[in-house]
Amino acid sequence: MTRRRIPLFPLHGVVLLPGTLLPLHIFEPRYRAMVADALGGDRRIGMAMIKPGWELAGPTPEVYPVGGAGRIVESEELADGRYNIVLEGEFRYRVLQESSPAPYRVADVEELASIPFQSAEKAARASVEIRLLFREIAASMEMPPFPDEDMEPERLASEVALRLRYDPPELQTLLETDSIPSRFEALSTRMREWRGRIQFLAPFRPAKSDVSQN
Repeated sequence: MTRRRIPLFPLHGVVLLPGTLLPLHIFEPRYRAMVADALGGDRRIGMAMIKPGWELAGPTPEVYPVGGAGRIVESEELADGRYNIVLEGEFRYRVLQESSPAPYRVADVEELASIPFQSAEKAARASVEIRLLFREIAASMEMPPFPDEDMEPERLASEVALRLRYDPPELQTLLETDSIPSRFEALSTRMREWRGRIQFLAPFRPAKSDVSQN
């Protein structure tokens, strides 16, 4: 078990999945300090989604104990002290103990290792299958394509989830799923359901007009 001490950035409705990029605009003074300290250190920040009821929780709302930690890969400090940054998801974590905010929240966390496929062959086969399934529904759902590069299974699962427009609680559930094959199965099930709906509705959609006949 790898333990780390990282700053926490609690946000409502934001989940950082492994391997994905998250752009953030930092304007509150305490989080400007957090970013400045991170840039002067190992550049890591733990994203922590705030639990429901945060509107009445005061200055230190409760967060989900499992979050995604990322490294600042791009940063821009603006003239008034605000920051634009991009986090790249590195690992999942579970909060073990949290310090009092001074001025921002810091926690001792354990890094959560994901359970991989049983073999490289199974991982490769599952990756091909999920890409093909995504391709079947992508055009009808107007989803953006994948980056033009090979991806490890964990990142591939994350990229699929973002394109399937999961809501934040669904993304949080996926983040908390230790098994990468289980993430693939959940994503594939969703896409098969959508494929079925697309096929069912296809006869009822108006045919595209033939512009050559105008």
